[in-house]
Amino acid sequence: MDGKRTTPPHPNPNPSSAALQAGAAAAAAESSKARMLAFHFLRALSRIHRVTPVRRRTRTIRRAAYSSMARAAGPRRAWSRALLGQARARRARRAVLVRRRVLTAAAPAPAAGGGGGRFIAAGGETSAAAAAAASRVLPPRQAGEPPRADALRRLVPGGDAMEYCSLLDETADYLRSLRAQVQLMQGLVDLFSCQ
Repeated sequence: MDGKRTTPPHPNPNPSSAALQAGAAAAAAESSKARMLAFHFLRALSRIHRVTPVRRRTRTIRRAAYSSMARAAGPRRAWSRALLGQARARRARRAVLVRRRVLTAAAPAPAAGGGGGRFIAAGGETSAAAAAAASRVLPPRQAGEPPRADALRRLVPGGDAMEYCSLLDETADYLRSLRAQVQLMQGLVDLFSCQ
């Protein structure tokens, strides 16, 4: 060697404006996502407070929290599409049940001993919907995939139809959204507990 020491280059103390803009854009996107989550959740809470009976509020608030989290994430993620699809299906089932109740109430009483009344399943699920849910095909297990991947698929909405790599990516994004949701709810609890 020639006797000179080579030192590794120091990181630039004055990063380029492009790097600063990229960091600022990422921070702005996160804060925008948090604002959208807060907006959708607070709007849903005000609607729940006005129209939902007290005994059904816990379940309704949980569903509103998931729906607002999925709306804030947008349709680019599989887990948000799955949650929004579940909410849409729930609304459609509820609309069908309401229509059936209206039709049943408006229909004339059956003849004595006829027994021709309509019966609705407790969950509002038809046999076709149950058959469609049972016929879902899970993706084949990939080589090197850990056995716990199936547990992860059950935890992430829409995870049952994902390959392992995309499942990990969706899980990371889902956890970030859950963390933002918990922070929002904790902030609301802190705000209302001070009053």
